[in-house]
Amino acid sequence: MRRLLFLSLLAGLLFSGCSSREKYSVVILGDTHYDAADPEFYHAGYSDPKPFREAAHRKEFVRNGEMWADRCLRLVDRAAGLVGKDTRYVLQVGDLIQGDTADSTTHVRFLDDAVNFLKARVAPGLPFVSINGNHDRRGVDDAHCRRAYKAYMMPRVSQELGQKITHTSYLFRQGPDAFVAINYASTNLEGIKSLLEEARGSRHVFVLIHTPVFPFDDPDIYHWFFLGKRDDSRAQERREMRALLASLNAIVLCGHTHDTELLDWEGDGGRITQMTMSSVWEADSLANYTVKHSGADGYPHYAPIFDEYRPGIKRYLWSDAVGSYKLIVKGSRVYIDFYAGDSRRRTERFIIR
Repeated sequence: MRRLLFLSLLAGLLFSGCSSREKYSVVILGDTHYDAADPEFYHAGYSDPKPFREAAHRKEFVRNGEMWADRCLRLVDRAAGLVGKDTRYVLQVGDLIQGDTADSTTHVRFLDDAVNFLKARVAPGLPFVSINGNHDRRGVDDAHCRRAYKAYMMPRVSQELGQKITHTSYLFRQGPDAFVAINYASTNLEGIKSLLEEARGSRHVFVLIHTPVFPFDDPDIYHWFFLGKRDDSRAQERREMRALLASLNAIVLCGHTHDTELLDWEGDGGRITQMTMSSVWEADSLANYTVKHSGADGYPHYAPIFDEYRPGIKRYLWSDAVGSYKLIVKGSRVYIDFYAGDSRRRTERFIIR
């Protein structure tokens, strides 16, 4: 087993050409909700059996069209300016598109337009990796959208990474580090556990997942985290996964909440550091970075589940600011630089490790 692990790590080093001392970076976009100014361009024929939900979604179409006409373009161009000689990937953490399509053909076109646009605008010469978000699989028929997502995105990610990807959860390496992409909605927990075990022994284990792995600051949907349920019916699975992530000292890179949040937690004999990121610039004010909640006492109190996590919190910072991000890895040190809105200057440096 140890020989296999050694050979796996050696292969990663040879494949990427990255030594354990080499500095590298990854430019990151949070949720983007890419969309067109004309709501009928991607959403023609869309409907929902619940009128109140359809009305809410249609408001989002208008929001998206407005922000992608100006603010989000400036944000993406700021992200492009973060690309340097040491940048290895551009990562997008899910909800690439708004979704809410009427058929599979439109859904695939939507995904393809978004990937091609962002790759060309940010870094046409680098791999562009987008992970599975809830909007990326949402439409009149969610099952059709899920199949459309997999049919398009798995070959595309394979092409971007230069390795065969067949499932929405997968692993790729950058030198001595492992990046494990997890489909937050997957029912194949054994497969996810197997990928995480494959990453064991890596210098850094980066977990790429759309939803956070901790309950988050929203009184209505705080339970929409990985293996979370309002009734906590998946508590045993949730705790087993938490223990596994802690044993790997995992660094979780996620989105979903439309906020910028750092949560550093110790427990289960290890450590999980989570960075939540958003690029949904729906209002000018979200370019202003202000920490509104911090420390264990600032962690929410909406439900008893928060109390389970609070004792292990070593750092907690929450802001509603959005922007672009740059992951910087230099040996044992890991940072994430945040650029709020389209700021030319770095807004904040988060020391991850």
